[in-house]
Amino acid sequence: CEEEDVSMTDEARDVLTKIGVETSLRYAINLITTSHLVAKKRKATTVDANDVKRVYKLFLDEKRSVNYLREYQEQYMFNEIPADEEMEGVENIESMES
Repeated sequence: CEEEDVSMTDEARDVLTKIGVETSLRYAINLITTSHLVAKKRKATTVDANDVKRVYKLFLDEKRSVNYLREYQEQYMFNEIPADEEMEGVENIESMES
């Protein structure tokens, strides 16, 4: 695997640092890679704050994902199954695996 250096503006680094503190280091590191791809797409050699902000909006961290699922849970299929039918379905799957 070839390691690649990413040039960033100070403002981009500040935004990324704030995101890393509020979310996780793993998430922030992934944003570096995707921000670099966004910068390359616009033919820039340096990642700026707008690149970081753009990918932050596109890719949810764990906390925002959970909040999104809670907010829109009525729109997902698993919400349509009553609790007693849910367990029945699990038992049917388990019997098929035997």
